[in-house]
Amino acid sequence: MTMEKERAYGTGMWAWLLQRITGFLLVIYLFMHVAWVHGINTAFNFLFVPTATALLILLVLAVPHALNGFRVFTLDFGIKERTQRILFWVLMLFGVLVIILAYRSRFGG
Repeated sequence: MTMEKERAYGTGMWAWLLQRITGFLLVIYLFMHVAWVHGINTAFNFLFVPTATALLILLVLAVPHALNGFRVFTLDFGIKERTQRILFWVLMLFGVLVIILAYRSRFGG
């Protein structure tokens, strides 16, 4: 794959897109959560009634966002593109494990 295609369609583009989508959804989740806590009825209250669902949504959004943010932080140290790609996938795999272990430790499922 050429460098131009890698930049346009490669891991870096997916990492950038993941960071933007999870950040946007975390902001929406925050507003829905504040509304739910203060008793404001919304169409999305069903997401917060079962605590397991609310925690799972938060984990699925926050963990990849935080780990990808760590990857972006490491870019300031000038790591090579191949190392960036490897770091992204290692962190995402670690994130999946964290999500599964956190959910199972809390709800035993």
